[in-house]
Amino acid sequence: MTEKKKKASFLTTEFYLAVFLAAVLLLLGVLARDFYSINNMMSLLNTFSYILISAIGMNMIIITSNIDVSTGALISVVCLFTAALGKAGVPFAGLLPAAMLMGAGLSTLNGLFITKMKIPAIVATLATTQIFQGVLPLLVEGSIYDLPASFTWLAFDAKIFRIIPASVLICLIVTVCALLFMKYSKFSKKIYAIGNNANGARLAGVNVNRTVVITYAIAGALFGISAIIIATAGQRVTNTMGTGLEMTFIAAVVLGGTSTAGGSGKIIGTVIGAFILALIAPAINYLGISPNWSDAVKGAIIIISVVVSGAKYLKKKRVIPAEKLIKTGGERA
Repeated sequence: MTEKKKKASFLTTEFYLAVFLAAVLLLLGVLARDFYSINNMMSLLNTFSYILISAIGMNMIIITSNIDVSTGALISVVCLFTAALGKAGVPFAGLLPAAMLMGAGLSTLNGLFITKMKIPAIVATLATTQIFQGVLPLLVEGSIYDLPASFTWLAFDAKIFRIIPASVLICLIVTVCALLFMKYSKFSKKIYAIGNNANGARLAGVNVNRTVVITYAIAGALFGISAIIIATAGQRVTNTMGTGLEMTFIAAVVLGGTSTAGGSGKIIGTVIGAFILALIAPAINYLGISPNWSDAVKGAIIIISVVVSGAKYLKKKRVIPAEKLIKTGGERA
């Protein structure tokens, strides 16, 4: 490998993101010293956990050259569903799989609308957003109150070394599994192949429709895990707890370097992107800036990331034959 190639392989998107993140953390240490208090750090880690878990799911969907803007509404539905189960006395050991199954089931609907009814992903998921939001008030008006201690166990009692939120451990397990899955599994090769060249993947023997539906189902299960982390954070669950979160997840993914055109993207980039997104709101708060800037910053991140991603795509301007991608796996994990 030449010196130039070594330098190019070192100066990746993930490297630049890590440098940027380090600079932001250093700046916050200078401008807002209270930012690094134990309570704020634990709150930040909890937020980072559910953002990253869902961003991993969103990453998989975007790699297939699709999108899901119904995630926030889906999470709201799962939050209410698990709260109802929790109030009925179901322990956390039962709530987690129930949330994953509910999330997978609802997300599978998106996959079926896209593949079987040939509805564009953005249209299909906008429609299911409206459906989910329309159903929510019918399920419960406002909130579910007075949830038992067994429901809030994850947030208040399950601590690692009596201080670190257990959601961090869940996030770590999900992330390691995702890294291994996206790097080594045969299924992940199909995901990348579809995003890069769906028609070629089909000709190479990939069942594109089934792969997309399964991808949405896996992502939905991850959205369900995020929902349980969000819902168990207090003794009150509202029907708007997931509202707007889809933009945070999408921003984390595109900031992490995943191409919105599909076919490429790495989990490690999504990890860094998710941490930056988790950092925005508390950083703005501690710096005394209006919280309204939080959404503006997220929107700007999406626009800039998409522009950069588009420029990189045009520079390469090539499509890898799916037959080759099925064998090599392309750009993975």
